Amino acid sequence: MSIDVLRQRRQVVDARRRFDGLRLVSSDVVAPGVGESWQRCASTLPTELGAPIALFDHDERWEASAIRRAAPAIVDELSHLALSEDYIAAITDDDGHILWSAAGRSMAGRAEQVNFVRGASWNESVAGTNAPGLALRTGRPSAVFAAEHWSTSVQEWVCYAAPVHGPSGDVVGVLDLSTLWRSASPFALTTVTAIARLIEQQLVADPVRAGLGSRSALELRVLGEPTAVVNGRAVKLSQRQFEILAILGHRGSCRLDELHDLLYGDRPVSTSTLKAEISHLRQALGGAIASRPYRIDLGLDLDVTRVLDALAGTEPLDAIDDYRGQLLPFSESPYLTELRHRIDVATRAAVLRSADVGAVRRYVDVNPYDIAVIEHGLTLAPPGEPAHELFRARRAAASG
Repeated sequence: MSIDVLRQRRQVVDARRRFDGLRLVSSDVVAPGVGESWQRCASTLPTELGAPIALFDHDERWEASAIRRAAPAIVDELSHLALSEDYIAAITDDDGHILWSAAGRSMAGRAEQVNFVRGASWNESVAGTNAPGLALRTGRPSAVFAAEHWSTSVQEWVCYAAPVHGPSGDVVGVLDLSTLWRSASPFALTTVTAIARLIEQQLVADPVRAGLGSRSALELRVLGEPTAVVNGRAVKLSQRQFEILAILGHRGSCRLDELHDLLYGDRPVSTSTLKAEISHLRQALGGAIASRPYRIDLGLDLDVTRVLDALAGTEPLDAIDDYRGQLLPFSESPYLTELRHRIDVATRAAVLRSADVGAVRRYVDVNPYDIAVIEHGLTLAPPGEPAHELFRARRAAASG
C-alpha cells in the first residue's frame, strides 16, 4: 500500500464526514461525478445505507445479454483476470442488475457479505454512489474509491467500471472490477475500459448475434381483449404489463417518474413496485424493455396507433377495422382512461357521420347497446334488407 493511496483515503473520509448534503464537494478531493452523486443520494437515500438486497432473477437475462452473446471469449478473459488478481469482476444489465460475476478467493466472500452478487441491483437509485451505477448514469468510465461509496458496506472497496455501448449508442451494460482500496491501481480503470471497448467492437461487427440487429416485432392489441405476440409467438402478460406497454407504445418513452404518474396517478404505489413490474415485463419480452428512458425495444405494431391515425386522417372509418372494443377497460390509469375516452368518442362520432352500413354494423357488434348508432343504422339500411333486420333485433335487445 502506497503513502499516496493512504493519503487519498484520509482526504475522502474527511470529505464524506464534512459533506452536508448541500454544498458540492470539490473534484480535487473526490473523483469526477462523485460529488454530484452524493447530492442526489442525500435527498433519496439514508446516510448509513447498507448492502442492497438481491431480488432479481438474473439467469434468463444473462442468457439474453448482448454482452454475453457478442463476446463470450472476452467474458472468459475477464473471469481469468478476476481469479488470478483477486478482484471481483461483474457485468450488469442496462438497469444496474448484476447478471454475471467472478471473484478471486478473498474477494468472493467479501462480495457475498455486501450483496455484490448476481441478481443484486447496484443502480445508484438503490445502492447509492458506486462505480457501476455512476458509469450507467453518465455513460462514461468511473472509479469510486473507499468512502466515496455512499453505502457504508463497501467503503473498504475501490471499484472501476466502464459502460458498454451498443451500435445505437445506448448503454447495454457495465463492466466492473473491484478490490479493496489498499490495492487500488490506476491500471484497473484502463483495463476495464479497454475490455468494454473490445466488446463494443464485437457489438458493431455482429449486432444480430448480440440480439441488437434485426429486431423482433411486437404485435400489441389493447383495444378489446388484449394480446401480445412477439415474432409470431403469443406472450402471456398481466393486466398491469399490458397497461405499461400501452403507455410506452403510445408515448414512445417515459422516465420512471413520468411512467409512475401516468400509470398510477395519485394512488399510493411505490416506484420500486413499478420497477419490479418493468423487470418482470422485460423478462417476458426477452429483455426488450430499454431504460433511461423506458421504451419498447422492438418493432411495434400497435392497434391504438392505427386507430388514432385513421381518425385523424381522411378515411376515419378505417379505424373500425381495429376498433374491437374499449382500450383496456379494466385500467384505472389516468393516462389510459383519458385516451380510452378520446378513442371511444372519436370513433363513435365518425360512425354517426358515416353512410357506410358495414362500418355501422361492425361498430354495433362491439357496442350492441348504443341506441343512437343502432337508430342511425336503421336509417341507412332499407327495410327488408338483412342489415335493417339486424339493427331492429339489436334495438329490441338494447331496449329490453
